[in-house]
Amino acid sequence: MTPLQVFPASSLNSPTTAPPLSDVGWRFLAEGDSWFTIGALNPLENANLLLALRFQRSAIAVSCAMPGDTLTHMADFGRDPMFAELLAGRIQRPWDGLLLSGGGNDLIDALQVRPDGHPPALRLLLTRDEWGDASLGAARYLSEPGWQTLAGYLQANLQRIVELRDAGQSRGAPIFLHGYALPTPRPAPAGPGLGPWLLPPLTAYGIPAAEHAALAALLIRRLAATLAAYAADAARFPNLHFFDTSAVEIVPAQPGTRGESGDWANEIHLTRAGCRKLAAAWAPEIEKVLMG
Repeated sequence: MTPLQVFPASSLNSPTTAPPLSDVGWRFLAEGDSWFTIGALNPLENANLLLALRFQRSAIAVSCAMPGDTLTHMADFGRDPMFAELLAGRIQRPWDGLLLSGGGNDLIDALQVRPDGHPPALRLLLTRDEWGDASLGAARYLSEPGWQTLAGYLQANLQRIVELRDAGQSRGAPIFLHGYALPTPRPAPAGPGLGPWLLPPLTAYGIPAAEHAALAALLIRRLAATLAAYAADAARFPNLHFFDTSAVEIVPAQPGTRGESGDWANEIHLTRAGCRKLAAAWAPEIEKVLMG
């Protein structure tokens, strides 16, 4: 198996570091959130899902996901000038596929909205007096109107990415979008000022600590189901392929831990071992589409 070679988009302008795009089997354009970038911020502690991918053929990814984009949102993909230019602009070229990491930071951002002055449609969590019946389990804490708002936002931005793809030489090329593993809300930041992301809002809403892991799992699975439904809508999202990484067996982090635990480097990012597990499951699904 051959590791995916990852080059920053800026390298295309360099005569010495430009990727050899004509000498490989597959050429990908990559864009995404911190799961595609955070390993570059602190390589000793964090991993990068792109760098863990292995294929039967040689492959290169030109990545517009840079270290400074650790909190990139899906809406930013369409506004990234380099991504837009490489996909449908002046420096566009035909790509064999697009690799996307998106939706996770949008979910995290939506969780940060506090209840004060915000109706349920503008937040993902319910206040204590809004909680549903205990028989609902972790779903009793989730704002369904807020989830619909987030889902509509994700849908609109995925449509924008599809439109960008189909406006250039890569029209109809497959788009590969991954899901996320199931995190444990805990006090484990990625560095000074970088997290934690899940534990503070769950605590602010008064959600019992015993329910934190179940609620986090529900949120990630709901995100996966939402993105999978869009990928199944071939009329609106042609050649969009979603891989549900939450089905991959990942060693969970222990509640209350502050550093690396299980397959997790921090609260929401995997270790190299965790990334390798996800990449080993995702890469064959990408190959299946490209070789089918």
